[in-house]
Amino acid sequence: MLIFAFNSLLALKNFITHLLLGLCLLSLPSLAQLPDTTLFEARLHIQGNDTLPYRLYRSEKADTIKEALPLVIFLHGAGERGNDNTAQLKHCVSFFLDDTITNNYPFLLVAPQCPEGKRWVNTDWSLPEHQMEPEPTAEMQGVFALMDSLIDSGTVDAKHVYICGLSMGGFGVWDALQRQPKRFAAAIAICGGGDPAYAEAMKDLPIYIFHGMCDGVVMPSRSLQMYDALKEAGNPKAILVTYPDLGHECWNRAFSTPGIFQWLFGF
Repeated sequence: MLIFAFNSLLALKNFITHLLLGLCLLSLPSLAQLPDTTLFEARLHIQGNDTLPYRLYRSEKADTIKEALPLVIFLHGAGERGNDNTAQLKHCVSFFLDDTITNNYPFLLVAPQCPEGKRWVNTDWSLPEHQMEPEPTAEMQGVFALMDSLIDSGTVDAKHVYICGLSMGGFGVWDALQRQPKRFAAAIAICGGGDPAYAEAMKDLPIYIFHGMCDGVVMPSRSLQMYDALKEAGNPKAILVTYPDLGHECWNRAFSTPGIFQWLFGF
């Protein structure tokens, strides 16, 4: 009788485990497709011996504006690294091209591309935590330099710079905010992680945080600990959204959040 009961409980446990895994797999989004790349100007930012390829998009609404424009910096994930200056457009950039966004919000979007084998942040993404290094990577320095050049040229409004990123790019978002919190008006960090020790520096920043609770690449606790640290520091503008049914690739649902672009461009 005891053996039968044990086997029944084991069978039930296995059934629940496979059911939850199935739900996570079924919820994964379909493979992303590149947007119309002709809408994005291909550029290179050269600083010393370092070259950062990037794409520049100008919204339809921006054509009606003569003054400096808001800037969105989009940091891609590990799978889009390279030097083709195209792969970084694969995920989520298309959301900014929707008629309801490009026709209603004046902005520039820059999507830099991290070289193969490099990272926006030098850390192991599978770790439960990491400490921010004293200096940013050369790739992150390139992002800051690119931002500075667009502001210095009068093209970008320094008071309205936004940064978004997913996975490796989510780590990049946190790193940028930790190092230069006063430079950004708002941010979207998807399935990334940062150093909670710098939460105090970000206590006034509006940050939308997303993570899939089935994530097997970056621990969901990485986003939860950043949110908790921000709240403990007194940040009333941090928002956390978790998805019990999604794994690592939760970014499509994140950018489909109703009102997210109104929220972003509202700061």
